[in-house]
Amino acid sequence: MVVKNKNLSKVRGKDTKMEVKVRSELWHRGLRYRKNYRKLLGTPDIAFPEVRLVVFLDSCFWHGCPIHYKQPKSNVDFWKNKIKRNRERDKEQTEHYLCENWTILRFWEHEVNNDFDRVIKEIEDTYKNLTKHLPEDVASQIHEPLEEDFDLDNPCD
Repeated sequence: MVVKNKNLSKVRGKDTKMEVKVRSELWHRGLRYRKNYRKLLGTPDIAFPEVRLVVFLDSCFWHGCPIHYKQPKSNVDFWKNKIKRNRERDKEQTEHYLCENWTILRFWEHEVNNDFDRVIKEIEDTYKNLTKHLPEDVASQIHEPLEEDFDLDNPCD
């Protein structure tokens, strides 16, 4: 049991290679964002609060990718429940942002690894499209914290 805990303690929850790679490219393209923005539900990997855009980069293992997830052979019940709850949480977060009129982008780890340019282009194009539709007076005032806008208990009420 000690070995498992030691191995699990080394799993990174933020600043994974995938996240750093995506953020680095977005930064080089001039997009400024918040990383692991704790003021928003689910602590999005990348957030653009001024245009109400969040990006989640989901690991194929931890989020149960339908293509690449392989159930571990030991401690099956633990892992089954763990991955099931992660997927439920992903769904709840997606519904929350959609109900609050945010744009949410989710990418699987294999998408980032296999089609990096498309992922970056989709994030960049979405961001630019959202900024085009902001009136100038709103754009200059929207940098205030947005956490007061959320009812986390009833997101669509």
